[in-house]
Amino acid sequence: MRLAFHHIAYQPLAVCNALSMERLEATVRRAGLKPGAAVMDIGCAYGEVSIHLARAFEARVTAVELDPIMAEGAETRIQAAGLSDRISVRRETSATALTALPAFDLIVAIGSTEPAGKGLRDPAAVFAALRRHLTPGGALLWGDLFWTDEPPAPLRQLVETGGYYVSHDEWQAAAREAGLTVVSAEISDEAEWAAYRTGMETAIADWLDAHPDHADAPSVAATAHRIKMMLDFGADYLGFGLYLFRKG
Repeated sequence: MRLAFHHIAYQPLAVCNALSMERLEATVRRAGLKPGAAVMDIGCAYGEVSIHLARAFEARVTAVELDPIMAEGAETRIQAAGLSDRISVRRETSATALTALPAFDLIVAIGSTEPAGKGLRDPAAVFAALRRHLTPGGALLWGDLFWTDEPPAPLRQLVETGGYYVSHDEWQAAAREAGLTVVSAEISDEAEWAAYRTGMETAIADWLDAHPDHADAPSVAATAHRIKMMLDFGADYLGFGLYLFRKG
């Protein structure tokens, strides 16, 4: 399988978004998870969030990752952490996993693409679909980009190739429309954005320096340049929000 930008850039990141693990843990604590709680981590990447949730909350985690390179990496890290008995990795879509499994006490969807099913992007519809897979009183931890201001059309087109984004208030309104209660809504700070960008850019630069003749180096470099331009151009228009929604 070809190496892609995210395979390299996400390796050193605890959370593969502009979000600190400290903020994530503090928000999850508001969900009131009990030891042994059933958690699904949608798009687990290399498994660091799943590992942290299993350790900090004694949760039983279903980590879902469709990308085979990242899923293998997650399994390796989970085994090294000694948590294979509490974390299972499923190499399938989240929609397939959700349909196959009982309801969860917490669903984590941070920067995930179409977590409720292929083609489903309307925020209220996504939240309503995920809500059906929560236990009574269960919670959805949602993290994603939001528009701080109306973006120029080219920026919107570029950013929304992989998702659909609204404003900070509109994410919350969509959750309420889906029958969820907003427990908390926080915005990542400049330090979290800086750590995210520096982590990715350093990982890519180091890899390109070490593998200048790799067959995938040109595509990795091109993607890195595109993402840097997108984030530079979007700095005045993009924020990252972390939301905890509860099912009544």
